[in-house]
Amino acid sequence: MTSINRWAVLLLAATLLPAARAEAHPHVFADARMEIVGDAAGQLVSVRNIWRMDELFSSSVIVDFDKNANGALDDDELQAVGDTVKESIAEWSFYTFAVVADKPVKMQPPETIRALFQDGQLLLFFEMKAGEPIDMKTQKLTVSSFDETFFVAFVFEDENSFQLVDTPPSCKKDMIVPDEDEAAQQWMASIAGLGPDETVPADGVDYAKVLATRLEITCS
Repeated sequence: MTSINRWAVLLLAATLLPAARAEAHPHVFADARMEIVGDAAGQLVSVRNIWRMDELFSSSVIVDFDKNANGALDDDELQAVGDTVKESIAEWSFYTFAVVADKPVKMQPPETIRALFQDGQLLLFFEMKAGEPIDMKTQKLTVSSFDETFFVAFVFEDENSFQLVDTPPSCKKDMIVPDEDEAAQQWMASIAGLGPDETVPADGVDYAKVLATRLEITCS
């Protein structure tokens, strides 16, 4: 079983163990960048992700995918990495979320996930096209990357980690980095506000969303 497949198995196990997930912490770290692509009319076109995986995870990928044992990943081996990642994280919406008016935006799965190796770290690139019309001139768009199980941590260093591409000049971006204590209070408040016929969300899912660094885009 490859490291990436183990990643998927552990993620699945985390969803089946709510009590354990309350004390979950990241095992894989990714320095993340995101490009939000629009058009001249202010319509959302796609979201592009660039992830630089941590060195420990990256080294395990070499061990598992270096089939010819030359100490590096050749083109066909990198393609196998990308294909495996694509299959493994599809169930978790590719850790890519877009929201308008508190409603999730439908995003199309990536056609492919490209993998590269640079300076001892695995880089993953992929693009998800908008699956429905989103007019950023009339609706505030929020985008984020997070893992509901807390197994993978996505780190956006600063606002430059988010880039607007081909959007109208009127579009502005605002990076939100939630405070952990405030996020916990917000999550608890959401639980307290549930009606008598509403079920409590599984531990970690909503909390992970509240904790996630996100970008708000307005083009009015």
